[in-house]
Amino acid sequence: MQNPLHYVRSELTLRRLSRRETIALVTISLCALLLYAARQHGRIFIGDEIGTLRYLQKSPTYILTHFGGQLSMNYFILVEKGVAWLCGAMDWRLTLLPLAAAIAIIPLTASVALKFTGSTRTALIAAGVTAFNPYLVMWAPMIRSYSLLLALSLLAINEFFRWYHQRDWWSGIQCSAVVILLLLAHLNGVYTVMFLVLLLAVESVSAGWSGGRKFIWESRTLWIPLAGAAVVVGVAYWRLLPDIAKVNREWGTDTPPTSMGYLPQVFTTYMGVGYAAFVSILLLLAGGWSAVREKRALLLLCGAIILAPILMSLQGLSVPPWTFARYLVFSLPLVLILMAEGIDWLASRVWRRRAAIAAWGITGLIFVCWAPYVHAQFLAKKQWPFDQIAKFLHAQMQNKDVIVAGWSIGFTLSQFFDHPEAYIILPDEYVNRVANKLDAPLPARVFYVAERSVANGRTTSIRHFGQAEVTMYAGDTARSLLLEWREDLLRRTAGRVYAPFQGDYELLALLEERLPSGQSADHWRSLAERCRAQSPAARDVPLHLQKAARFFIFP
Repeated sequence: MQNPLHYVRSELTLRRLSRRETIALVTISLCALLLYAARQHGRIFIGDEIGTLRYLQKSPTYILTHFGGQLSMNYFILVEKGVAWLCGAMDWRLTLLPLAAAIAIIPLTASVALKFTGSTRTALIAAGVTAFNPYLVMWAPMIRSYSLLLALSLLAINEFFRWYHQRDWWSGIQCSAVVILLLLAHLNGVYTVMFLVLLLAVESVSAGWSGGRKFIWESRTLWIPLAGAAVVVGVAYWRLLPDIAKVNREWGTDTPPTSMGYLPQVFTTYMGVGYAAFVSILLLLAGGWSAVREKRALLLLCGAIILAPILMSLQGLSVPPWTFARYLVFSLPLVLILMAEGIDWLASRVWRRRAAIAAWGITGLIFVCWAPYVHAQFLAKKQWPFDQIAKFLHAQMQNKDVIVAGWSIGFTLSQFFDHPEAYIILPDEYVNRVANKLDAPLPARVFYVAERSVANGRTTSIRHFGQAEVTMYAGDTARSLLLEWREDLLRRTAGRVYAPFQGDYELLALLEERLPSGQSADHWRSLAERCRAQSPAARDVPLHLQKAARFFIFP
């Protein structure tokens, strides 16, 4: 009986590819580069990327001694700070490192696939579906460390099997160096390291008592360098441990073991819904069948895929599904390798004489299913032109004017202002600011930025930008401005239950408390809660985080 790792063709590298296959791999990578560059062109930073921008303005000492929120990939942000310093600006050049890592993922996936399947065609198909997977396309240019996490995870697996084939000190040191870089890029790299350690343990146990002792002795060329890597990583994160423990305690953990019911949603986040999900499941089942019947090495790959969710459950990790999708992103290329094997296996059964044509035909079908999701990412740039909104606000705003917006829109707009805290505020902050001087002169105007709504007879000044609108309110006193604002909100919402109106109804409740009109504030809060319930993001928040989520009454 062979030991588990003997099923892996650890000696195979991309040098096994023929000239034509190498050209195909290079072509796939170049096409992916063009796609990623097109996605980045004209794109503004969004979401956690803005957190990266904010922390780039902090000192290196601060970055290396604090942890939490968007500051959870400290060493990546430190490197990006160096890029910003060299370039003299925080612009598109910050995306060069993530883009380079995203391109590196493609040949690295092919290399891992080659080792686990022994098939160059499967390796090329795996590279193709990895290059054009919508979720990976989305993350490719983003200035967060997930592309690096993916690339270094795959490189660590490659280097591990390189060591397994050679068993020398140099390959062990190289593998350990990659592990250090992986854990410095993102702490979730620890799940990849745990997989490698588990492979060592399984190989030792399967070899029996005498064989296991011999293997442990031979593997000292790896575990000694890995021990040194553990010391380096421990020193790197030592000062961050109190903050890491605090964040896990307050935000990310519940009583273990936690549910893994989020996995179907993570799967559809990666693969899409409808036909895309159905075809993906079919191909994964085919890949799993091939793993059981023919290519046993893929069973190890399946183990790597399920290991991280199990460890996260035992750890007590409990976050929204979209956060789990990010946390588990390093598993996505492994899933795509299994899918590629399913494509190859199915093609060889459907059309044995023209298996290559059938395989690439099925791969093309996957691309067609994914095309709408990739197109939606390009469309989002036109639907939410925050750069145009910011340009308009800069041109129109006068001294003491303010921008009022929900947390998400305000956070995104903040990248266009040198001191956003002086201009952009939440609706409740503005109401509380003027509530004690309702009849005092008010020279400042309010620019209210929200998702676009129908006119409904609104008479205020409104500018539309794709799916967004900017409404301008003015008044001689705070009372007159707030009364005008309330009247416009009533026309804007018209009593409809629609997720983006949650903040509008919360604002109407605040205005009712400050300027009673005879309507109950609880009525507006009830409508706000109904709007919130319509948001999938709100429905999927774990119970222990719902109180914290409700803190953001203006999402």
